Amino acid sequence: MKKYGCLIIYSALLLSGGFMNPVRSQSVSIPEAGRKALLTDGWFARRANEINVDGNQLTSTAFNPDGWMKARVPGTVLSTMLENNLFPAPEFSMNNNLIPDIYDTGKDFYTFWFMHPFEAKGLQGEKLVWLNFRGINYKADIFLNGKRINQDTHEGMFLRKSFNITPYLKGEGTNLLAVIVYPPDYPGNPNGGQGGDGRIARNVTMQFTPGWDWIQPVRDRNTGIWDEVSITATGSVKIQSPHVVTSVPGTREPEGSQKEAVVKTAIEVENVSSVAQTGTIVCETNGTKLTQSLTLAPGEKKEVAFKDLPVKNPRLWWPNGIGKQELYDMQLYFEAGGKVSDRQTLRYGIREIRSEKDPVTGGRKFYVNGQPIYIAGGNYIASDWLLRLSPERYRAEVRYHAEMNVRMIRVWGGALLERPDFYNACDEYGILVFQDLWGSGDCNGAWIDPLKADSRERRWEYPDNHSLFLTSVEDQVKMIRNHPSLCLWCGANEWPLAKDIDDQLKNDVFPRLDPERLFVSYSTDTVFTRNTIGGVGDGPYGIQEPEWFFTFRSTPFNPEAGSVGSPEVESMREMMTGEELAGFPVSGQRAHPAWRYHKDLGYRDHLERYGEVTDIETYCKYAQIVNYDQYRSFMEGWASRMWEWYTGILIWKTQNPWTSLRGQMYDWFLDVNASLYGTRKGCEPLHPQYNIASKQVELINTALGSHDVQVKARIYTLRGEAVWEKEEGCSVAPNSVNRLFAVPEPEGVEGVYFLKLTLSEKGKQVTDNIYWLTTRAKDYTALSGLPRSTPAVKASVTQEKGVYGGTVRLQAEGISFFNRIKVLDKRTGKRILPVHYTDNYITLMPGDKREVGIEFTSSLPKEQISIVVDSWTAERLACPID
Repeated sequence: MKKYGCLIIYSALLLSGGFMNPVRSQSVSIPEAGRKALLTDGWFARRANEINVDGNQLTSTAFNPDGWMKARVPGTVLSTMLENNLFPAPEFSMNNNLIPDIYDTGKDFYTFWFMHPFEAKGLQGEKLVWLNFRGINYKADIFLNGKRINQDTHEGMFLRKSFNITPYLKGEGTNLLAVIVYPPDYPGNPNGGQGGDGRIARNVTMQFTPGWDWIQPVRDRNTGIWDEVSITATGSVKIQSPHVVTSVPGTREPEGSQKEAVVKTAIEVENVSSVAQTGTIVCETNGTKLTQSLTLAPGEKKEVAFKDLPVKNPRLWWPNGIGKQELYDMQLYFEAGGKVSDRQTLRYGIREIRSEKDPVTGGRKFYVNGQPIYIAGGNYIASDWLLRLSPERYRAEVRYHAEMNVRMIRVWGGALLERPDFYNACDEYGILVFQDLWGSGDCNGAWIDPLKADSRERRWEYPDNHSLFLTSVEDQVKMIRNHPSLCLWCGANEWPLAKDIDDQLKNDVFPRLDPERLFVSYSTDTVFTRNTIGGVGDGPYGIQEPEWFFTFRSTPFNPEAGSVGSPEVESMREMMTGEELAGFPVSGQRAHPAWRYHKDLGYRDHLERYGEVTDIETYCKYAQIVNYDQYRSFMEGWASRMWEWYTGILIWKTQNPWTSLRGQMYDWFLDVNASLYGTRKGCEPLHPQYNIASKQVELINTALGSHDVQVKARIYTLRGEAVWEKEEGCSVAPNSVNRLFAVPEPEGVEGVYFLKLTLSEKGKQVTDNIYWLTTRAKDYTALSGLPRSTPAVKASVTQEKGVYGGTVRLQAEGISFFNRIKVLDKRTGKRILPVHYTDNYITLMPGDKREVGIEFTSSLPKEQISIVVDSWTAERLACPID
């Protein structure tokens, strides 16, 4: 408590300060059936122990905003405090140490009232009005106009709640909604352990908030109204929890006409009135209308199943890189007396996923629409550590994964069950989702850990409230089960949940609510993969030699293996002070504590292989080339043994929810780094590659088409002279690895040289792949002495409704090495983020041309947009823009 004393007094003074502006209540129009009005504007927050009245009294008298802060909803207590400038940004430097931790302050410090004055417009006597919460962490009581509207105190982070507020709502004047939010019962000690002392897992909440080896502690443990709040309206019959299952028999192809598929639909229907209700439940989709007459007794709730709907020549949904992501709309509604009582709308995809334990490799093998799909993907923690979530950010992040050419995201078990906005993006971009529930080996007792407060045996029994856990699972399954991207469920990370919970999930919950999807008890369960490497069956997590990825035989479907991922220098400058950056970790220099604070993983001697690291600019420059080579080799090494050793691999991790220095393809600021493009190259569906261990050219096809192609290999000296060449034709089958020809070490070349592989089909180049190799073991210093070569660059962009799109064209005379395209605000020099590039970190051999697509959103006028190219072989180039 003492170390935060001055800050607690300081924040208390700010919280009790005056709020001189008059309150402007949000005007909320009561929506039609099937729509919702979001309550996002006009919230206020204040620490609960500063309020001397209860919720009934607080919402019975006119609201006085003096002493209240403007609140972020959806959001958390800490995100509200940060937006009111009570603490410095915890993502920068070691500022998180300046924010009081709940373990030291006690829970009262982060127990807050959230107040929302609003006016209800369009309230009609026949409508029932519902107040809906999609996520509160952790406990809450809710009051409206002098009444407590929840009969039982809300508990649990992952549990939706809906309340009939019709009796309490005012059609005229201001309504006062107040929610008191309490932190998790057991916030845990952030003692440096994974999940701190582990006691956070006694709650049904996210486990990483006391800290992990890739993140600092979230000081309030994400206490707050963290997900959307909405108002909806219905008649006397309410419908909810639709369930759509699609059947696609046989083995299908992504192109051409399709045999018939089947859509099966069911929905829960509830009479919320005290009299019987008669009407028609309707399902409309794909130009077809299905109906059932229905009579419900007072208070009756039942599930109604429609007859199977055959779909002729269906438009199928396929994973990324396999086919299109076709989506259908569906409307379900209950109609009585010519009026719609309630309506649900959803999107679904027609696809069928099944899997088997592959008898050859021992890994889980997935089939989509009858076709085997090789899975390359990544682990995803959360979009933001303080749960500042948005559809736009989700869409950008999922799109980055699609641009990596990966096919699966695993949502890791120490974080969230992801939100519908995340799944909407995955549906659109064809990213399969491996969804963990809320558990981890670290907190739930996979091993003895001296940093944990409780014994291993006690941790096996976490969480304390098993019924709440199971109720939460049921609710969340119903929320996301219709998304075609959802592939499988997993109980926890690396270790099963408490035995009775695991048994209920396996034998009741999933067979009843989502029987078509695979459920595995934990991420390295023998149902999912064979443990061939010992330990818990996943990892490793550090930088490796490129050839290691081709020679080490890992788990046949490794759910997490990772490496480095330092960001670009611009992001580094937004993470640390100049002094901290100057303390970069290289051989013979001890890193500044800020690097360890931001969880730097370390590159060992890999950076010095490119030259002396003299400053942060050089550090980041060399880090990007290592990032690219590391992840290209990673993906190529695994794919080289597709179906022989492996059925899949998931990178640990593809992103970070805060400013961490390890395991990421893009950083917290949403700027990409070279890891993304190394992964993209290594995961090309039709891909020529060089096996650095066998010294052989290989051709990988992880897609479904057959191809007759030509593969050319050419070796260049640093001066751009071609000194060796070989070309070979190949008929490549779907889902195949083709080993072609050996590549000799060039005669008369000392040190670094380039190997360019080119894949052509029907005389047209499909892709290329350029390697920098060396005759001197691990010595790439000659790259710094490449002849100066300035590529010709030109950009063309157009703008529509704030979205810019266009191309950047590059053409090289000599070797133009590792060109990084960036988009900037011309006036400030600041980055515009996020930007989506079809390629980046581009290397060109003499005479090569490349056209790169770009897309970004900005309110800046075109004349204020600057596109630049940073190159190893030229000074920064400004692209002329048409």
